[in-house]
Amino acid sequence: MSFRTAMIQFDTAYMDVGDNISRMSALIDEAASPSSPPDLIVMPELWTSGYSEEIFRDIRRFAQPVDGKAVAMLREKARRYGVWIAGGSMVELAEDGIYNTCFLINRQGEIAGRYRKMHLYSAMIEDKAFRNGTEIPVFETDFGRIALMTCYDIRFVEMSRDYAMRGVEALVVVSNWAKPKLNHWRVLLQARAIENQVALLACNRVGTAGNCTYFGHSLALDPWGEFIAEDESEKETILRAEVDLGRVAEVRKKIPMYLDRQPASYTDRILSFYDGRTR
Repeated sequence: MSFRTAMIQFDTAYMDVGDNISRMSALIDEAASPSSPPDLIVMPELWTSGYSEEIFRDIRRFAQPVDGKAVAMLREKARRYGVWIAGGSMVELAEDGIYNTCFLINRQGEIAGRYRKMHLYSAMIEDKAFRNGTEIPVFETDFGRIALMTCYDIRFVEMSRDYAMRGVEALVVVSNWAKPKLNHWRVLLQARAIENQVALLACNRVGTAGNCTYFGHSLALDPWGEFIAEDESEKETILRAEVDLGRVAEVRKKIPMYLDRQPASYTDRILSFYDGRTR
């Protein structure tokens, strides 16, 4: 089955939540254009605030609860246009702490679920600002089975493999991935698609935040790791792509690698490597 996506490669206004919500609202209107209506709209990580150590040191200032203005806007747009929205990620204020959270909104404007970023980037004290998510949910949509990942998560192969083993057909990545790591971005995303035989959508931001500059290069990959679409402009734009999830079954039949796995051996080796070691 094929579906259409529109990825909003956003130039996030630094530390200005109100402006970001207003501008993202207008861009969703544009992305939902009736001339090319998408099934799924995707936006980048922490689009409401930006991503920097300065923000992380004052993170509560940017936090909103699930019934806050940002999620309410996404729900209204999803309901108005009858579209799924992978709402990038935002600073979620929950009862037990603050999370870097991506909300998935269905066509009726309901919250279908959320993914709280599991792997927090300690090199920029993200782990001091947020609590780690502990769940990696799989979502059933009317166009296929999808899962969410956030930025740094793509460096952790265990996570994407867990998703694939549970039948995920498309990985949706929301990100703030900065210069000069463009090669890492493209290679890691291709590797996750190829090694798991899944389609992959990745939405990155552009612009600057603190000391970081972001290159965009939002992209869509098929389960061979071939590029369906990629934006190279490094400007705010909407990248559109059509993804054929039927290719996932074709590739898995052609190279039946899941039948050739030897998980008992992998587990033994992992346990051996970590015996007696601490972080």
